[in-house]
Amino acid sequence: MKRFDFKLQKLLEIRQKKEDLQKIKLAKASGEYQFELSKIGKIKNNLKDFKKSIFSDRNKISSENLRLLGFLSNKAFVAIESLKPIIEDKKNKMDKELQIYLELKKQKRVVEVLKEKKYQQYLEESAKEEQKILDDVAKDVYLKNKGMHSTSEK
Repeated sequence: MKRFDFKLQKLLEIRQKKEDLQKIKLAKASGEYQFELSKIGKIKNNLKDFKKSIFSDRNKISSENLRLLGFLSNKAFVAIESLKPIIEDKKNKMDKELQIYLELKKQKRVVEVLKEKKYQQYLEESAKEEQKILDDVAKDVYLKNKGMHSTSEK
């Protein structure tokens, strides 16, 4: 019985490598996007922490601290607004990499499905071949036994 040989195995391996490389690109793009988003979170948290420190102790509330809070709030707003186009660009890049990844995954899956079908076909043919061999052996044994009975009856 011959072993299973998938003629498109090399194509499957190439598609797997392409998918793996694209997965790395997608992870990098996603990391860059998350990094930019985290900058906004840090800005908001720093401003919130400063507000807490001012308002937690009534003695710290002064016109100077309120002016500083206003200045920092304005600076935070400007920083967040300047990050928005960068974040949008990173998101678009990540979405593009995701679409490429999904297409490569689909292309690989097509070959995998074909391989699975070919393997099932191989198993069916192997089972038929094995059954044919068993039938031939059973027939030979039957004929041999029948021949022995014929000669012993004479």
